[in-house]
Amino acid sequence: MAAHGQELREAFDSRDVERVIGLMDERVLWRGLPIEAPDLDVADDHDDPNDHDHHHDVPLCVNRDEVRGVFEQALADGFTGAPEILAEVGDSVVVDPQAGPLGTPGLHQVFTFRGDRVVLIQDYPDRSSALADVHR
Repeated sequence: MAAHGQELREAFDSRDVERVIGLMDERVLWRGLPIEAPDLDVADDHDDPNDHDHHHDVPLCVNRDEVRGVFEQALADGFTGAPEILAEVGDSVVVDPQAGPLGTPGLHQVFTFRGDRVVLIQDYPDRSSALADVHR
C-alpha cells in the first residue's frame, strides 16, 4: 500500500479525530452527494414537467474546522465508522467509510492529497463510481 493510503489507514485506526484532521489541508474541500429536492406543487423553470431529477446544492465543507465538526457530530450521533482503504491511484485514495447502521448505504469517498495534506474529499454514491473516477 502506498504512502497516503497508509497514512489514512493509521489515522483512521487510531480512532483519534485530531489525528485524522491533522492530515487535512487548512482549506480542505469536502463535496458531498447531491441532495434531492422534494417534489413541490409549484411551477419551476424546467421544460419537462415529468423531470423529477432536481438537485439542490452539494453540501460542502470548506476548511479543516468544518470537517472536524462533521466528524465530531457523526461520532456524537452514534456513527461507528471503521474506514477501509480500497485503492490508491496517484494522489487519490478510495475509502469505504463503513459508517455503521446510521451511515449512507453505499457511500464511498475519495481523499485527494496535494503533497502530504488532504485537499479534497469527494463523496460517491457507491464503490464502482468512486473507483471509476480515480481510474480515469
